[in-house]
Parts: sequence; C-alpha cells; structure tokens
Amino acid sequence: MTTWTLIRRNLGRNRGRTLLTTLAVAFSIFLVCAVMTLPSVRDSILARTANSLRITVHHKAGLTYWLPLAYVQKVRALPHVAGVGHWSWFGGIYHEPKDAFPNFAVDPEAVRDVWPDYSWDPAELEAFKHARNGALVAPRTMEKFGWKIGDEITLRSSIFPVNLTLKIVGRIPQTLSTSLWFSRQYFEETVQPGSIFGYVGMLWVRVDQPEHINTVMAAIDDLFRNSEAETASETERAFISNFFSSFDGLIRIVMLVGFLVVAAIVLIAANTAAMSVRERISEVAVLKTIGFRRRTVFTLLLSEGLLIAVLGGATGAGFAYVILNAGKSTWSPFLGPMAMFIMPVSVLIQGLFLALLVGILAGVIPSRGAARLNVAAALRQIA
Repeated sequence: MTTWTLIRRNLGRNRGRTLLTTLAVAFSIFLVCAVMTLPSVRDSILARTANSLRITVHHKAGLTYWLPLAYVQKVRALPHVAGVGHWSWFGGIYHEPKDAFPNFAVDPEAVRDVWPDYSWDPAELEAFKHARNGALVAPRTMEKFGWKIGDEITLRSSIFPVNLTLKIVGRIPQTLSTSLWFSRQYFEETVQPGSIFGYVGMLWVRVDQPEHINTVMAAIDDLFRNSEAETASETERAFISNFFSSFDGLIRIVMLVGFLVVAAIVLIAANTAAMSVRERISEVAVLKTIGFRRRTVFTLLLSEGLLIAVLGGATGAGFAYVILNAGKSTWSPFLGPMAMFIMPVSVLIQGLFLALLVGILAGVIPSRGAARLNVAAALRQIA
C-alpha cells in the first residue's frame, strides 16, 4: 500500500468531518482573499494616476464649497497649462435614492483637452458637444441600469429643485468609473436662474509637462490667495488618495476580522487533527511496532492536514477569484458595489500560501505528539 493510498483512506474514514473541515478552511480563505482585494484595488487605482498630468483645484474650505466660474479663464491663462475643465456636482438620483451615482455638469469643449489619455470615440465626443442635453456615461453605470447609447433618462437632483432629461450619446472610457457627465450649459438653462450661475464645484487642470506640476499648483493657489474663495490644489493621485484615506480605518477593521476568522479556523482544524490522532492511537502504536519511524508517522499525519487545507484553500481562493472578477466586464446585480473590486492573481497566490500555513499550524502539534508516542503506553491505553 502506498503512502498516498494510506492518506486517502484515512481521510475517507469520517467523510463528514473531513468535508466540514475542508469547507471551513475554504470559507476562511475566501473571506481573507476578499478583504485583501480591498487595498489591492486602491493601490491599482493610485498606480494608474502615478504619471497623470492632471491636478485638481477646489475650495480651500472643502469640496462642498463652490468656486467662481471666472477662475477657469484665469487658470487657463497661466503658463504651462494645457487644458482646464470643471465639475459641478448635480446629485442626481435615478428612480430611488439607492440608485444614486456620481453625476456632474461639465464643459464639453474641455473634455478632450483635460482627459486626452482616455480612449475617446471621436464621434461620441462630437455628439456630446453638439447635443443640448447629451450625456456621457461610464460603462459600469450603463450596464447596471441597462442603458444604451440613444436612451433618454431622467435624473432627479437631491440638491437643486429640478429634474434633468438627458440623452446618452457616448461612454466615459474608464473601467472603474461610475460617473455621468452632461453639459454645464444645459444645467444652467434648466436650473432656476441665480442658483448656480457664476460658480463651479471644482476645476481639473492638465499641465503640459510633469516637471511643471508643482509650479502650476503653487501659481494657482498664489493667484487666489486672500480672495473670497481661496483654493487648494493637489495632484490627481493625491486627490484620489485623500478620498480613499477616509476608508483606511474601515479597511483595517475588515482585514482584522478576516484574519481573526482564519485564526479561529486554525484552532478548529487543530482540534479536528487532535481528535483524529486520539481516535487512532492504536493504529499509530501498530505502525511504530511494525517498523514505521517517527519521521514517517509525523509526515503521514501532517500530510492529511495539509491535504485538507490545500483543498479548502484552493476551493476558497478559486471561488473568490471567480466571484470577485465576475464584474470585470459586466455589472453584477448580485455583487452590487463589490463588482468594482477585481481580485489580482497575487492575492490568489497569497490565499493558497495562507491555506498551506493553516494546514501546517493546525497539524504540526498533533502530528508531532503522535510521532513521539510511546508504544508501550499506547498499547496499555488500548488494553
């Protein structure tokens, strides 16, 4: 009888316990892979903005304060500025509050100048410039609501007393984006006069060369220093990083809970291994009596725990990889916001190694104890 056959038959003795232990390991590894994906996604998004030439300009007091529209022309006149656009938060809701998503009034003429690195469809950009109520929508949002180019939708603002009827004329070619952009001019025509005229939420500025970014940021803030609306300029990477920093505490708590679950599973698996060894004291004594060495017995018992852990880890990590990557190209009603999180292969590998570690930690102590078992004492227990 081969060692592999012996391991397989031993695991098949109590199939229910083996199956439940494997599923417990699989669940813990699935959970850990899911929580480890959170910082990976954040880092991936920040990495995409590492070489960005864009900077954001918002009110020094915070994003909820508006800036004068006249700032756009003043910033555009500064040296080394290649393009200036602006966003004004509309707070539109589609049907129900749970359907809220980012939507902004923008300047259609500045879109290509500020975001030239996006893979724009020239025909869609032209349609956006000329359609009075045209809108550009991120693919994920279109998939979520089942929209397509040519559809007309109505957004109800949670800030302004107005509904906007928009016609989708193109897409915002960004994988992780969920935004909708529409014309600032149409916004002004629809909203009650005097409510937003002359103000914008924030500016987006593209600099001509990377070495001029700090110079332009300093020039903008100096230009509006001591004005009625002082500005705070920062790079696109810093802006997104500050946005994610508000979730850092939550991410740490979620990751801590995930690893505590793994620790609990280690204890459960160790208890299961100890129970299995106690039930097989007579067999271990017989094996040692007929010539099996300590190392062989130790390897045999530890291999059983490792096999359970590896099978459970492969199941949990593989399932997490499939589920979390299900939203890679399409919106998932089942996953909701989690469809935004794409699990990298590195997390899959870490999950497999963690499962292996679980098997080692859970099985090494019971296996070592069985390997050091005194044959005479074991036979007396049997008698």
